[in-house]
Amino acid sequence: MYKNLIHKHVVITGGAQGLGLAMARHFASLQNHVYLLDIHPPQGKLSDNISYLQCDVTNRHQVTQISDTIAHVDILINNAGILRDASVFKMTDEQFAQVVDVHMKGTFLMTQIFAAKMKDAKSGNIINLSSVASQGNFGQTNYAGAKAGIIGMTKTWALELSRYNIRVNAIAPGLIETDMTASIPTEIRNTMIAKIPCQRMGQPSEIAHLAAFLASDDASYIQGQVIHINGGYYC
Repeated sequence: MYKNLIHKHVVITGGAQGLGLAMARHFASLQNHVYLLDIHPPQGKLSDNISYLQCDVTNRHQVTQISDTIAHVDILINNAGILRDASVFKMTDEQFAQVVDVHMKGTFLMTQIFAAKMKDAKSGNIINLSSVASQGNFGQTNYAGAKAGIIGMTKTWALELSRYNIRVNAIAPGLIETDMTASIPTEIRNTMIAKIPCQRMGQPSEIAHLAAFLASDDASYIQGQVIHINGGYYC
């Protein structure tokens, strides 16, 4: 299905549920070994080629320990994220810092530490999860800012790491049907869907297929790009 995407070692953060778990299962179905990192154990039964490793991506010591246990990594997907929404006047320092730490610091630490392995191997692929909210979204100063920052880091790393045969790209999903979006009140969710030209929410499997394409040699000339997958919706 995908060019040269088999028997790879794939590290996915934030893989306990939602997009991360969907990507883990898809990559595993393609005969790759997936290391699923999260502070919480994943939901449901995992296949034999998915290994769960508990990790706080904002903790350098923990990330380093995890890196030491994984001999080789071909693909890194930085997906870990949280929400702490509030308007600009109500957002606390803690809410702001928590979101920025998980999204930006976590992505930075994972990339810095695991890209070193890729550099030694002279090969690698990094996919960062941004969001349509990177363009701005009401009540999400912290989240929108962090997701925009991930785009900046993606483009910077593409420039820095290309010489080591490492590709770095980002995926920016729109409204996707996950446990997180299921918590949105029905009336608000319907209003959001009405603004999407495709008139529906995206599915986690659609993000997983896009990630697999970007990780494959079919996308070998795609570098430093942000791929939007949002049904035509923009904030």
